[in-house]
Amino acid sequence: MVVNGGMAETLQTTPLLRTLRAGHPTARIVLVCPTTAVELADGIPPVDVVVPLAGLRGRRTGGLHLWATLRGLRLDSVFLCTSGSAPATAAYFAGIPQRSGVGGGIGLLLTGRVKPRRSENQAETWLRLAEVAGVHQQLHTPVYEPGPEARRRAVDVLHGSGLGDGRLLVAIAPGAGYAESPGAGASETVWDPERWAHLANLLAQRHGAGILLVGSAHDRLAAEHMKVDLRAAATDLVGEVDLGTLAGVIARCDLLVGSDTPLLQLAAAMDTPTVGLFGPTDGARGGGYGPAHRVVQAIAPPRYEDGIANVATMDQIRVEDVLAGIEASI
Repeated sequence: MVVNGGMAETLQTTPLLRTLRAGHPTARIVLVCPTTAVELADGIPPVDVVVPLAGLRGRRTGGLHLWATLRGLRLDSVFLCTSGSAPATAAYFAGIPQRSGVGGGIGLLLTGRVKPRRSENQAETWLRLAEVAGVHQQLHTPVYEPGPEARRRAVDVLHGSGLGDGRLLVAIAPGAGYAESPGAGASETVWDPERWAHLANLLAQRHGAGILLVGSAHDRLAAEHMKVDLRAAATDLVGEVDLGTLAGVIARCDLLVGSDTPLLQLAAAMDTPTVGLFGPTDGARGGGYGPAHRVVQAIAPPRYEDGIANVATMDQIRVEDVLAGIEASI
């Protein structure tokens, strides 16, 4: 399997990986992924071999490098969970007999393909590729396993925070941490820190919730701004723990709330419900996959005659909207 993008996209391939493993239990499954997702890929149970590939991200995928990698692996089939035409071209010229992917302009290079449906999560689109391989019993739940040591560290972190006392535990991701390019356009996809603080305060007042702030080191500024108005009991873990420990912490939470961040997919893979906030990006496609996950999607204002097309923004999402989504989940 080839996936480009980053941590979020890698996690979104896990339902397909689980399904392929169940349908072909003796097959050797190789995951070719961006180097930025290697730590995560090592914790995906159905995968036998992880092959990191520099430059394997978005539409800038290095076709020649990918071709050489695929040719060296001597594969019988490949599943392309990617965007752009370079991966399909690389697989074709690598001589792989079975090439499955998402259809479009590259359809002639594929031996099997599916088309994305409207308002379909990306994980579900890729999962339908299993039917191309003759596997019809689909396993829909995403999965990630950080390991027993990481889970033990997570328990220690929660006990040390004083929040592991059985109260409602809500993880809030105030930034776009672990996104492939957290500095590029991140301000357009994250919510205002003051609104995050107001939401946390309401959760503590109404439900007695304990709050965990989670994210990568890139979210440090967003967390500091949020804490200016934060009155709820909270523990700040932003940039303070490794990814495996963070996954273990999220697994022990009752809910994770965040903007367009890969932590939504990580929570789904740890069986923790999510509420995702989306403005200019598509929550139906990029939110947590499964019925336990909700999306609060901003709607673009109407376009008037001869006017410039309007774009939905995070400012359109009210605290009350998010609180309603949370209270419907807990």
